[in-house]
Amino acid sequence: MILSYLTHKKWQFDSAGMKILATKSPVAYRDLVQGFQGKKQTIICSSDDYETLEISKMFNFVGDPLLSGDIMTKYMCHIIKSYVTNLDEKNRNKILTAFHNLESTLQDSLLLEDLPLEINFDEDLKKLLKMVGLHLDHKMLLEPYDIIEMVLKVLEICNLKTIPVMCNVANYLDSQQLNELSKLVRQMNLILVLIEFTDSNFKFIPENAQFYYIDEDLVDWY
Repeated sequence: MILSYLTHKKWQFDSAGMKILATKSPVAYRDLVQGFQGKKQTIICSSDDYETLEISKMFNFVGDPLLSGDIMTKYMCHIIKSYVTNLDEKNRNKILTAFHNLESTLQDSLLLEDLPLEINFDEDLKKLLKMVGLHLDHKMLLEPYDIIEMVLKVLEICNLKTIPVMCNVANYLDSQQLNELSKLVRQMNLILVLIEFTDSNFKFIPENAQFYYIDEDLVDWY
């Protein structure tokens, strides 16, 4: 896959792993962020055969792991779908039996009211899981590394093909954690794009990570 940022040299993503797009230019940083968000047409994506690919279909802009709010919310529909698809028949039947018991109890209680009340129940497990407020345990997602790791796990478990794009990760992780993250991404056979605002002396470039740098004068150093 090939990425092109305006008039700059192309970025070639040939294999899984961490891809660091670093810059000291506020203009370049803003263009990269808004390009991956789909707000500006500053980035062009194509296959190795130069077939145009849509940024919105290829990439998923996650943002800052701490400042972008509950970034896991957007993945809940995929998590619920994966859970329902992989639920074994025994547990599915137990859940539906309990569901019907609840429906029967509610119906009986409504008969005691003076109003013509009704309820609509169906056997849609996705709706049921949303109704009971299925969510990831927020106590397990307080550390930036844990949040990033969880995003990668969801991508793997739910078989999502979009490439996550995160900002400012180097602000939160030390060199050991960056190295561990790089290894994890490769082990999962995924691609992770990091956008970093920094000078050319990036604190640590993990082994096997691709590093691209644009300085404050918009000069490429890669």
